[in-house]
Amino acid sequence: MKQMEKTYKKFLLSCLYVVPCFVIISTVFLVFNRGFSGREDVLEYHETGRHLLAVNETNDTLITCIPSGIHSFPSDFFTQEQRRMGGVLVHILIAAYVCAMIGVVCHGYFVPSLEIISDRLKLPPDIAGATFMAIGTSAPELFSSILGSFVAEDDIGVGTIIGSAVFNIVGVTGLVGVVLWTDVLDIDWYPIARDCTAYGFTVLTLIWIISDNIVTWWESLILLFIFFLYIFIIYFNSRIEVCARGLANSIKRSKCICCCCTDNEEASSLISEKIFVPEISECQRHIKRLERDSFSVEFTASRENSVLGKEPMQTAIEEMLSSGQGTSSLCKPPNTDSCWKLVWWGFMFPARLLFYVTIPDSSQERLQKFYPVTFTMSVIWIGVLSYMAVWMVTVIGYTLSIPDSVSGLTILAAGTSVPELISSVIVAKNGFGNMAISNLVGSNTFDISFCLGAPWLLKTLLSKRKYLLVFSSALTYTTATLLLTLVVFVAVFGFSGWKLNRTVGLVFFGVYGIFVVLACMYELNVFGEINVKTCDY
Repeated sequence: MKQMEKTYKKFLLSCLYVVPCFVIISTVFLVFNRGFSGREDVLEYHETGRHLLAVNETNDTLITCIPSGIHSFPSDFFTQEQRRMGGVLVHILIAAYVCAMIGVVCHGYFVPSLEIISDRLKLPPDIAGATFMAIGTSAPELFSSILGSFVAEDDIGVGTIIGSAVFNIVGVTGLVGVVLWTDVLDIDWYPIARDCTAYGFTVLTLIWIISDNIVTWWESLILLFIFFLYIFIIYFNSRIEVCARGLANSIKRSKCICCCCTDNEEASSLISEKIFVPEISECQRHIKRLERDSFSVEFTASRENSVLGKEPMQTAIEEMLSSGQGTSSLCKPPNTDSCWKLVWWGFMFPARLLFYVTIPDSSQERLQKFYPVTFTMSVIWIGVLSYMAVWMVTVIGYTLSIPDSVSGLTILAAGTSVPELISSVIVAKNGFGNMAISNLVGSNTFDISFCLGAPWLLKTLLSKRKYLLVFSSALTYTTATLLLTLVVFVAVFGFSGWKLNRTVGLVFFGVYGIFVVLACMYELNVFGEINVKTCDY
């Protein structure tokens, strides 16, 4: 009981780092947004039961279009005509570079500072991984959601979260499989089953919340409750895992006993008919799986105080730093014969120089005492860069007549997933397949439950309407396809024998392509008039 109280106090103390930054930045965006024409000044919404009625403020007629989020940002340096004549390419380049900068600041500064904070607070490794480390890799999605709720006031935030979830679970997994090429990674079934169950429940809750295009404060609170419930499960993961593996082993043993007869008479008849060999072979395979899972249970039960995944993650960060993406090799090109790595090092040098000057590198021993400054400056930089990324993507979508929700599902979703992409590829190449895949599925649960729940709760409490609007009705169908991708994800691993290889990676790439096409078709009203069009003004 005392240990639980101690852990609870440490967790509350850790919130002192994250919550103030989150509230301050959200408030700044809210105040800053009052200088531009927001949605509340253009439209007035009335709620009849649980159905959304959108009317014009002047003549009470139904609106025929949704204002673009571009009006919530400063004026662009190009006119619409100039952008359509080729100026939009500048915005595309800026968006790509900004997303790369977000990846550098997250892995080079933000994540190391969070590791130090977790170590100083002596948080249990599972809690630290589910909170601080999740915030570190999902910071771009969190800030995109904040910007979508408080600045753009459109669907780009929720679209980014949904698109990022699919990109993580099948897009990044597919890329990892292709990068492995001839190598094969064994995937443990339990972490995948645990995280996929939590993720599936979270997606079902999100579908229920946005099905009527209205988000209330108590619905946002439900998402946050799911997040804390997930932390609770992670905290008791070792005990739950022992029970789950024990149950699975007992089922396998009973199946093995059924297929391998112990009755001498039946055995004799099988021998005489020469049909027992396949059953014996199948039984032997079951025994091998039992031995492997039994070892996993014993290992899990004996490592409650160990830091799960710290060494491979540290290896990944060190490898990334040595490749020229961090700060330890600021002016020294990477030792490689690859021209692409040298070009990338030179391409990102201005960004790394800017971060080197403005953010103390707490990963260096002599600067570790400045980790609060590193954390604060990293949050500021991620907020600024996320603002620029959302701004550029909104302008790109407006120029090409693409709805904000589609821009979030595609361009911004891939851009904000840069941290997960980098860490997963490096960790998988080092042979830690379980960590790479579990991190991707677990981060999706965090993205939906916290990165949507927290901004939505704050927005609904501060808004005059006391609720938040989801403009795109097609997002409900798009979110429903998340469940389909989850089923395919588990099924593909099941048919592959829980292995990740090139073939599995190519299959996941195909699944991601199908999702993007279907999602865009829903948003663009290919299957019928689901959404009203975006306004031209």
